[in-house]
Amino acid sequence: MIEVSDRVPGERARLVVSGRNTEDDRPCTVIVIHEEGGTWAIHGLGNRGVRLPTRDVVTLAEAILARAR
Repeated sequence: MIEVSDRVPGERARLVVSGRNTEDDRPCTVIVIHEEGGTWAIHGLGNRGVRLPTRDVVTLAEAILARAR
């Protein structure tokens, strides 16, 4: 499930999704931030990589595209 917030100062939107750590398959979180300047920041909360199911990748990509237009 992707949570979307647009009330964080300095950000246009923040997208948060739960996934799996690529190192040990433990649950982890990805945060994608659409910054006020128009750039995107992707954080894995200290994890090197996050594995997401296809449906979440599609949902995440659609949310990014909707914000980028």
